[in-house]
Parts: sequence; structure tokens; C-alpha cells
Amino acid sequence: MKHSNKIWNKILDKIYEAQKEVLEKIEKSTSLEAPYSAPVSTILHCYTRAVFDKKFGMKTTIPTNVNIFLGLLFDFTIKVALQGYPIPEHYYVKDFYDNEGNLYKIHAGPDVIIEDEVIELKYTSALLENIPLEHHEAQLKIYMNITGLPGRLIYLTPQGVREYYYDKNEAFTDQEVANIARQFFIDKLSPRYDWECRYCPYRSVCPLAKILG
Repeated sequence: MKHSNKIWNKILDKIYEAQKEVLEKIEKSTSLEAPYSAPVSTILHCYTRAVFDKKFGMKTTIPTNVNIFLGLLFDFTIKVALQGYPIPEHYYVKDFYDNEGNLYKIHAGPDVIIEDEVIELKYTSALLENIPLEHHEAQLKIYMNITGLPGRLIYLTPQGVREYYYDKNEAFTDQEVANIARQFFIDKLSPRYDWECRYCPYRSVCPLAKILG
């Protein structure tokens, strides 16, 4: 017997290819200056991290911890199980305007669309009693607004699985999406959630980082 990395190298190559494509789309669709444009996942997080990512290019194409790796495997496996391979691409863009007339072009790339439902797949180490997580619900409800479809959140956790269904009327309104976009692009909310700083690669050099216990 001897140690080897042949198969894991093949797996990492596939992950790299898929993540590289995702990150390139994020880069191309993000404009932090007017005309404002970004993916849903970007506007739901810290503005300063988005600035640093765009400026320094530190988004990683390879998972840096096992939870991220498991999340990518779960995402890929279920997409194939539900939709077949090659995985179909779902991509939408919608314009939103705030009360001052600022335009925000929001890009949506939901994980799965089947049977007239938009489905988001999430792996998390959070306790079952703490899910669904707020930012996951917000992401789905924006996707629901953009697609006009009802939605589902599908969770895999170390403690078990959960599935949540959201009717069409639970989607965020255009005004709610515009407000979230304004908080990101105009108010430059940094961070949006205090917990973001714990996982941010810039936390040691960011003057806006929250000190968490």
C-alpha cells in the first residue's frame, strides 16, 4: 500500500474548472460603479469584500476547507441527479430601481429549475434548529422575484436534511430587492452580517472588520 493522489487530482481539476467558470461570470457581471450590476449572491454580502475581491482577485477556485468542499460536491451531485448531465444553465437578469431612480441590474443563476420551481441547494454545518438561514432565504426570494416561480430550499447538514417550500407570494417585491441593492451599492454596507468577518480572508487587514468572540 502507498499514498496516492491520482483520483483526488481529477476531482480537484473538475472543481477548478467549474468554479473558474462561476467566478469569471461573477467578475464580468459585477460593476460597483454606475451603471450598477452584480449577482444576487454578491449583493447579499459585504460590499468591502466585493471591492477587495475585484481589486486583488483573491476569490479562490479551490475549496479551502472541508465544509466548502462538501458543499460543492452536494451542489454538483444533486444538480446532476435532478437535471442530468451536462447540467443545464439557468441565467436571468432583471433591472430594479430604487426610490431615487438608481438602476441596479441583478443577475440570477439558481441551482435548479424543475417542475416550474426554483430550487437552491445548501450544505451547512449549522444546527437544524437554526435553519433556514436568513441570507439563504433572501437569495431564494430574490430568485423567485426574478423568475416568477415558487421556490424550495434544500439543506444537507451533518445532523440531517431539511426542505422548505416558499409560495410565489413569499418572493421579495421589486422594492425589497431594490432596497437590498441600494444597501450594497450606495450605502456600501460592510459587513452585511457580522459573522461574515469570521470567514473573510481580508479580516486581518480590513479596518471595518468586526471583532468576534
